[in-house]
Amino acid sequence: MFSVNINKLVNASDKENESLTEITGNLLNEMGNGRTLAVINGGVSAFKIAYHVAKTGKTVLFIDGDMSSNVFLGKYKLGKDMKGLVDYLKKPDNKYELICLTNNDDMDIIFTGGEADTEITDDEKMILKSLLDKYLKEYDYIVLNSDEEGTMAMYCSGAVMLVDESQYDETEVEQNVEKLETLGCNVLGVVINE
Repeated sequence: MFSVNINKLVNASDKENESLTEITGNLLNEMGNGRTLAVINGGVSAFKIAYHVAKTGKTVLFIDGDMSSNVFLGKYKLGKDMKGLVDYLKKPDNKYELICLTNNDDMDIIFTGGEADTEITDDEKMILKSLLDKYLKEYDYIVLNSDEEGTMAMYCSGAVMLVDESQYDETEVEQNVEKLETLGCNVLGVVINE
């Protein structure tokens, strides 16, 4: 098993930490008994939300399920040989070591994997659902970074969409939320990043 230091990724100003604590608290309240949260368009912000869930004393598994990019692998310079979610979805019978420990005892990571792939089959969606069910036995919460189409978000008990303030368009956001809800996503809200 390997591990990474997450201190640089979760480093934030007092104002940002206060905001993330409030957002996380609101999301957990909205989820009720739900234990899986998808963060759409999240990137590093999704990771920070997962970290703030862990700060409540709960164990958290963060899954980078945004198949369109390997943001976190790039940040950690782990290379293309790193196995992760994509590899597991494509070949679930292989014995991949998916979990990456962090220097926070309450938080672990599953990276996207070596080859990002935007196509996910119906069979692979069912494999993802089984994976979530499996890890819910080991963790209090799973926070999943999802692509903007919500490909993975439909299997989570709640979802939140993050939108940069500079790109915020109320009509477009409403249309995106409706599209996500049509897929079966339980959209808890939209957070506008400054």
